[in-house]
Amino acid sequence: MSLILRAQVAAAAHDIVPAWPLDSFIAVNPLAGRESYPFETETTAEAATTRSGSAYLADYQRGRITRDDIDAALLERIPQLADRRLRIGTAAVSAVRVAELDMRLVAAAPAPEPVAVAELTWLDEYLAVWVAGYLCPDPAWPMPHHADGFYRAWRTLACLDPSLPRTVRRTLTTLSPEPDAALAHALQRLGITAADVPRALRTALGHLPGWVGHIKWRAEKVGDIDLTSYLAVRFTVQVALGITPAADQTTQTAQRDQTTLTSAPFWLRAERVAQALTAARPSREDVAAVARVLSTHPITDQRYTWQKAYELNYRTALIGALRSTVETRDGRNVQLVMCIDPRSEGLRRHLEESSSVETFGFAGFFGVPIRFARYQARGAIDSLPALLSARHHITEIPVDHEQAHRVVAAGKFRDALRHAVHTADSTAATPFAFAETAGWFYGGISILRTLTPRIHARIVRALSLSPRDLRSDVTIADAFTLDERATLAETALRMMGLSQFAPLVVLAGHGSESENNLYQSALDCGACGGNPGHANARAAAAIFNDPEVRLLLADRGLPIPFDTFFVAAEHNTVSDMVTVLDRHLIPDSHTSSADRFEQLQRTAADKLVTERARHLPGASPRHSPARLRGRAHDWAEVYPELGLAGNATMIIGPRDITRNVDLGRRVFLHSYRTELDPTGAALETIMTAPLVVAQWINHQYYFTALNPDTLGAGTKTIHNAIGTLGVISGHSGDLRRGLPWQSVGLGTELFHEPMRLTVVVEAPLARIGEIISRNQVLRDLFDNDWITLTARDHPAALWHRYTAYGFTATATATPAATATPMEGPHT
Repeated sequence: MSLILRAQVAAAAHDIVPAWPLDSFIAVNPLAGRESYPFETETTAEAATTRSGSAYLADYQRGRITRDDIDAALLERIPQLADRRLRIGTAAVSAVRVAELDMRLVAAAPAPEPVAVAELTWLDEYLAVWVAGYLCPDPAWPMPHHADGFYRAWRTLACLDPSLPRTVRRTLTTLSPEPDAALAHALQRLGITAADVPRALRTALGHLPGWVGHIKWRAEKVGDIDLTSYLAVRFTVQVALGITPAADQTTQTAQRDQTTLTSAPFWLRAERVAQALTAARPSREDVAAVARVLSTHPITDQRYTWQKAYELNYRTALIGALRSTVETRDGRNVQLVMCIDPRSEGLRRHLEESSSVETFGFAGFFGVPIRFARYQARGAIDSLPALLSARHHITEIPVDHEQAHRVVAAGKFRDALRHAVHTADSTAATPFAFAETAGWFYGGISILRTLTPRIHARIVRALSLSPRDLRSDVTIADAFTLDERATLAETALRMMGLSQFAPLVVLAGHGSESENNLYQSALDCGACGGNPGHANARAAAAIFNDPEVRLLLADRGLPIPFDTFFVAAEHNTVSDMVTVLDRHLIPDSHTSSADRFEQLQRTAADKLVTERARHLPGASPRHSPARLRGRAHDWAEVYPELGLAGNATMIIGPRDITRNVDLGRRVFLHSYRTELDPTGAALETIMTAPLVVAQWINHQYYFTALNPDTLGAGTKTIHNAIGTLGVISGHSGDLRRGLPWQSVGLGTELFHEPMRLTVVVEAPLARIGEIISRNQVLRDLFDNDWITLTARDHPAALWHRYTAYGFTATATATPAATATPMEGPHT
């Protein structure tokens, strides 16, 4: 019985997406469990999947959506309209024109009410408190009996819980100590039949979706709690208090009342369209002819047609802006490999204004999944994609042990002081004593941080040694065998299309910098598990510089010149500065190239930070770069940067097709060249890993923008942190999901354009089709219209759109008639 029940719990939780904690927050598609179903069927009680009709109509009226876009979207969704014509009055009218006119008339109707936040019941509030208490990592308040597991700890302590009636507390002592048995007993006592158990479990898991998602993550990554123990507590309390099971809250998709030609609303709708076409009172035959067309395009489908038209407008402009020529660049002194993150695109564009720099895009962990610990550090980070598990542990070897001792001592003092201040300021017993003894000092620091955050940051930097100051190397040879290192290097080179090498190759990971920001890890590198990418960049550079690795690469057809040196760097996405790491490892022959690169990046960074100021709330291009960068140190700043807001596309192909094109920092740019990938293995890895992660990010922003209060985290202004687990709004309740409103909007207006990811690939169409056909995840995403794919075989070939039935040639792009991809997130 126990195994059967656990299998039923697992099945009920299938569609629940694990929720990462704040300290390693990564973006995920909150509806990922439903990707095996068509996107258009995912209208749920908790989620809006498109904007309102009036929003699309406003876009149509301002030219953001054109009639051509609507026609193309209609033909993609309803191909049978293509050659269909009907006679209305004395005129011949295309079926597409009828449907397009109907869309505009319907969109003008009042919009439906937005999805509301579900009210929490007493039981929800009760469970939220217990789960938070059990999982909260605050060492000052450890839950007794934590090691016994959630259900057993609750069973022991709930007998003393004054919020429960005394008779209930006595009853709890008779419960089974095993969560499986307790859950089975509770289900039986509630009269839930075996056939109804799956539905009852799904309904129960639909409550507190934030905490339930985090419990699912915790069960997979930590193992100290699982959904069976959570459900055992929930159903046991229901039995003890006599709470009847809630009705199944699953909302069925709205009925398509338009499919019947006899319903009054449908007939009135057809009459309005016919009248608009004839400019007079239409005949019954005219109305019937229109009705037959409209029956193929119900109102419930129209929002998806509008959304597709909205996306087509952007896609047409994008495709029209891409280059169709290959450019040979000689004389480059530096090659820069950056993460595919859209925030890298602007810096790459400005750096390439110099003919001496060539840039590439690659997943930010550089193909080296590691667990990294700094020299003599107490803990480690898993710096790798969420799809992988850490099997290789690396640390640092100091070059100068005396300098290492100073850095470590300074770091321990800084950490101890930070921990002492946090403990004294946040535990119940010490805040008043802390205020009496150190409040004057801390108050002075607070004033300095508030009034002059940039000066405070300079003072802190001047008085402290950072772990980044340690002159060291990484223990990559101890963590990976020679063959593993060579394979990692080969895979990376083939995936990014790097075969001709400049004297200096810079591998730049990225990270963000901000004060008082609970969501800072959401601004760090998602490919590095929500951590900065400097450790992976250092590890990758060590691999590429290894002479033994280079010998094996030469045998595999990828020789690296002896005078090429790889160096690690880190791109700060707030300041847009790129800092070269491990300068002590750079040979004298390459120091001038490194110095020249740092000069170029400073110029590019100033241009980019000023460019970004056009869209950053509270900033202006007239502000100095120093003032704009100072936002990172302001602990009252909720918009230190805009993260990945505006992301809309992933391009997989050579840099030639996007060089000198301003993509508005909206595009994931992954370098790829077919000639370096004869088997297609590299392309398959890109499409099944970085592409999937880009889709997670895209849908996280998409659904947060459309559902800020249900699938998003709401506004930051009322967030309270539950340790490093997540945030709640106010003093209690469910763990919030997704991104805060400040990641997608300002005031009541969106600045993120919610568009499903457009994937653009330059590679043989047959190869792309084979990769999709043998990967179920890709089939689900593309065939079910969660994301779209446009591809071409080579620069001179026509672009083709992928459909569930194969590739179809696209019409020639005419970007002059559409919005350009250079606009960036609109405000």
